[in-house]
Amino acid sequence: MNIDEIFKIPAIPAGRNKRKMPATPDMDFFDKYKASAEEAEGSKSNTENEPSYKKQHIEDEEEDLTYATEKYQDDAAFEDEEGRFFGGGLTEEQSNILNLVDEYDIEETEVLSANNIKKMILKFEKAINKNQEMRVLYADQPEKFMESEADLDEEIKNLLTLTEAPQMYPELVKLGTVVSLMSLLSHENTDIAIDTIDLINELIDEDVGTTEEDLKRTDKVQESIKVFVDAMLENELLQLLVQNLGRMNEEEDTDRQGVFKILSIFENIISLEPKYAEDIALKTDILPWLLKRLQVKGFDANIEYASEILSILLQDNRDIRLKVGELDGVDILLRSLSAYRRKDASSEDESEMVENFFNALCSLLNEVENKNRFLDSEGIELMIIMMKERTLARIRAVKVLNYALNGEDSRERCVRFVDASGLKVLFPLFMGKGNKKLKKSHNSAFSESEDEEHISCIILSLLRNLTQNDVQRMRVILKFTEDDFEKVDRLVEMKDQYEQRDEAVKQELEEAKTSMDEEDYEDFEVDFYVRRLDAGLFTLQRICLLIAALSEENKGIRDKAVMLLKRNGKDMRSVFKIIEEETALVADFVSLRRLAKGESNNTSDKN
Repeated sequence: MNIDEIFKIPAIPAGRNKRKMPATPDMDFFDKYKASAEEAEGSKSNTENEPSYKKQHIEDEEEDLTYATEKYQDDAAFEDEEGRFFGGGLTEEQSNILNLVDEYDIEETEVLSANNIKKMILKFEKAINKNQEMRVLYADQPEKFMESEADLDEEIKNLLTLTEAPQMYPELVKLGTVVSLMSLLSHENTDIAIDTIDLINELIDEDVGTTEEDLKRTDKVQESIKVFVDAMLENELLQLLVQNLGRMNEEEDTDRQGVFKILSIFENIISLEPKYAEDIALKTDILPWLLKRLQVKGFDANIEYASEILSILLQDNRDIRLKVGELDGVDILLRSLSAYRRKDASSEDESEMVENFFNALCSLLNEVENKNRFLDSEGIELMIIMMKERTLARIRAVKVLNYALNGEDSRERCVRFVDASGLKVLFPLFMGKGNKKLKKSHNSAFSESEDEEHISCIILSLLRNLTQNDVQRMRVILKFTEDDFEKVDRLVEMKDQYEQRDEAVKQELEEAKTSMDEEDYEDFEVDFYVRRLDAGLFTLQRICLLIAALSEENKGIRDKAVMLLKRNGKDMRSVFKIIEEETALVADFVSLRRLAKGESNNTSDKN
């Protein structure tokens, strides 16, 4: 008996799409096979009138048919009152599917009730107890307990029907089913554990309790699933799942899918309640496993999923970020990203993994401790190398540097950036070099406005953190004076561009006053600031800060800016009008002006 065949489940679906059952046979399918059977019966009755040589030929065929009949005579799936399977060419699996369809047709009006669930759970518990009993009695004779293992496997799969009634999940908790499920996660047969993992994943899948018409769960269903999940967490679900990660061999297809399903459970739990992310990350050993998995060479669905789970865990929790930093997470991510410093990923899924790496790195860089680790691991130098290319990494490297260089106590990192020839790479990007090619090659990933936002923030971080005594600060200022102040020209051009977008939003508000009633206008006005931000207000504010601060640094820059603004019918008052809209921006300008005058200043980031 081949144990693997008994518990074999399909391979991991590409792109994490849910596995689908084969299409249900329709009436044409049944009519076809019934007609085929009747035709075969009719031809048999005509053989008596055939010539002898034809009879011999038919007899040979009948011998082959007799052999096939004997071969499958013990299989009830091939014999029923209609004779539709006989000679139909169906495999055993297809026959079983058709039988299940028949059973469903008979019982389709039966709704899952508390009594029905109790019956299912009773059979499930009996299968568990029988298997445990047989394993104890015949511990050294697997062939004697394998039948009970197959029965248990079947009962686990039968529980998948519970996904049709998620509002009944609290019944599972009352019946003690959660404890039984948790015990199966430690089953000696990893195939049974994987079946249980698959069941749990399906029971809490984000699609459970939704329909094509209503994509949102009802409050009752949501609460029922939470009750079920809470009960599993109380019975150490998370720890058991991580233990299973440790005992699975991903060289085996079944184990590889088991890993995928475990990661899916983590994602479903976080999606159900984000606060569970802390329990997953800090109360289990999942973080070391994820970081170790990211270091495995080669790309597959599991490394992509591991990168996604890590990125999700790091989004909103300082303690998780610090723990990942302590586990050398910054260095591990940089090493993983270094493979893409001069080339793009070879597939869409692999590109998604690279995006997850960058998102995780940016989340880590929200903490000062990790910024220092980034500096020690030569992350700044790696990002500068990436910025020289025309790849996805070039787009995201600018964002990473924005995170790395901002904030308090960033002077050492800013000095390193300038000393590593970062200005030589940054300012061509500031001038828009290579943007057209990036739009063509990475249309979905590249946003020119986001790129300009990150670059303007990087320059502001340099001005905030480098003092008048730093030669690196002078190098930044000189960049705006070279080539006849062309970079000042670019600043004024960007100001005009974003100011026009902002004015368009303001004009929409004015038009709404006359075209909308009072109630609709109030709703429209509530989102006014958000629409301004979407149009690029944040970038416009940073550009105005740069124009004002650089004008304090150098008279030539100021004269050039005034001349260019006058050409557009504006003056420096239009710059300060934007800055004065927010108190924080005014405070930021005052701080930058003090630095320009050589006065000491406690730098603080306002981004």
